[in-house]
Amino acid sequence: MNAVEKSLYENGVYTGKTQGDSMEPMLKEGRDTVIIVSPKFPLKKYDVPVYRRDDHITMHRIIKCTKKGYIICGDNRSYLEKDIKDSDIIGVLSGFYHNGRYVDVKDKAYIKYARKIKRKIYLRIVKKYIRVVWRKLLFNELFRLMNL
Repeated sequence: MNAVEKSLYENGVYTGKTQGDSMEPMLKEGRDTVIIVSPKFPLKKYDVPVYRRDDHITMHRIIKCTKKGYIICGDNRSYLEKDIKDSDIIGVLSGFYHNGRYVDVKDKAYIKYARKIKRKIYLRIVKKYIRVVWRKLLFNELFRLMNL
């Protein structure tokens, strides 16, 4: 059991600095402080759960709830993690300190931000697939020209 799980189990809350860049620009690694609480299920779209993934824990945003689980993505990522179950989730973001200013996840400005970020996630995914297709087409055309 890691420090986050231990604190949630013993106190129902964990407060600490962030690690990684997957939730930027909302959370800056090592600067911003998150407040994680024990989850109340079912979670909903735009919630930011902390969940077990392989041998570590991750905090990403729910962008869709399905019958199989949650579809989750980091604000600074373009890949979706599908079928995250309630049993994988150990906590959920209730608020955070960004540049020393407290932000509650129930605040209207935060909810507006979360909706905007969700749209940007889908745009990043579309751009990523366009780049992949473009590179394939370009590579195939170059290969064709070389074999003339």
